[in-house]
Amino acid sequence: MLLYVLIAAGALVLLIAGYEIRARLINRGVVRALVPHVLKMRVLAHRIVGYRPPRADEPIAADARPLFDAAQSEMSAAGLLVLGDLMEIHPNGTPFAPARWFIDESRTICGWFGVVRSRDTGVLNPVMMLFSESASGEFFMTARGASSTALAKPPTNHRQFCGWGDGLMTIIGRHRAMLVSAAAMPVPQPTTLDAGPAIVRRLRDSTARWRASQPAGELLDEDVRNLLGKTYAVIGRQVIRSVTSLEAAT
Repeated sequence: MLLYVLIAAGALVLLIAGYEIRARLINRGVVRALVPHVLKMRVLAHRIVGYRPPRADEPIAADARPLFDAAQSEMSAAGLLVLGDLMEIHPNGTPFAPARWFIDESRTICGWFGVVRSRDTGVLNPVMMLFSESASGEFFMTARGASSTALAKPPTNHRQFCGWGDGLMTIIGRHRAMLVSAAAMPVPQPTTLDAGPAIVRRLRDSTARWRASQPAGELLDEDVRNLLGKTYAVIGRQVIRSVTSLEAAT
């Protein structure tokens, strides 16, 4: 999911440019730059994220260690049980980035902390995801520090996006409030390192099944509307035409 977060962040930068600069020629440039991000996100929506324990020659980057240390302290202060680190793996088997997994004392909220490095500037951004699963098969996700740029979601998925500066205790409170608002009965998870990735896998499977059941044209339109937000009126049709053409050619 760290890879998805990185691509979504890149798309957000382009969306801001497309909204603020409406000249037709510049918008065409924004569309050309944005479409690869849309294509990648649509492909990733159907891929299972792979994880494995980090190897001895895969330490956390030196400049990312202070962020991991600060997150560790924050998780401990919030009463979360840190389960350990896992390396996120690309579909081709190459490592992408480490994530630190945790679970709360009720065992109904688990998640991960990671660091995303901008491909353009090299700046490090901390990201945290919280997950819960209900007895009725619904999934709840709270993102902290991640871009709100996202594809269409099934009605059984609930998600919210919060700023990193909102603080972990506040984020946990909002996540629990989302569960209460939906009258959800969260399922307790085992306190094992593979519990969090297992929820992510079930969430992806459920989302992929829903996406496969939707009419292709309607799904693409909903994806683009969700991704572009206010900029849909400006460049939405152009993005849909470009994505349709490129996906048909593959």
